[in-house]
Amino acid sequence: MSRLEDLRVKLENEGLVNVSYIIVNHQGSYSQRKFHLLQESVSEYITVYQQDEQQDDVWTKLNGNKDDFLIYDRCGRLVYHLGLPYSFLSFDYVEESIKTAYCEKKCGNCSYTEPDTDVVCENITKQADEKLAEIEPKPAGQHSHHRNLHRNRHHHQHEGSRHSKNGNHEAPSETQRRHAHGGRRHRVFGHNRHNQTGSQELVDTAPPGEGAETAQDKKL
Repeated sequence: MSRLEDLRVKLENEGLVNVSYIIVNHQGSYSQRKFHLLQESVSEYITVYQQDEQQDDVWTKLNGNKDDFLIYDRCGRLVYHLGLPYSFLSFDYVEESIKTAYCEKKCGNCSYTEPDTDVVCENITKQADEKLAEIEPKPAGQHSHHRNLHRNRHHHQHEGSRHSKNGNHEAPSETQRRHAHGGRRHRVFGHNRHNQTGSQELVDTAPPGEGAETAQDKKL
């Protein structure tokens, strides 16, 4: 859970404010008994939600699996559903997905955005372009279009099912990394092969109109 807190602090320091992080505990009896330990493992800025054993399971309704992240935009629309290996916080997929949901303007100008949102998002794009240029220098005599691919990653449809078999901690290939954030609303990447249970993390943006939401299933 410390990695989620580290990510929260990092994004806040970069100007991504009013992003809410919620962990939804699994409703099984074992997870229920360990609820207080889960609460103690995170800061006061990350909410831990305790499901009632008799209520409909949140993660069944969301079609989520172990270690999934669900990321919603400021209007409550599901933007990304990340499964393994894309949900490992040792990679940057969750971070980049939150930034995309935070900066994406699907409806044009939004009255819920913070005054500095445009500046924050411009800096994010600039840093991403610089990082990409370092990783993939332009070949001599060829025109590089990777920057345009990065800037327009929201407009490329991507199917995550073809990555679902990579269920370990190994990073996806460079091709997968470059296109992992492409696609339309409700993009799903890296489904689990098994329907496993556990507690799950959700990043929600509050108030309405601000931020991005993520859901992850964590086993206690």
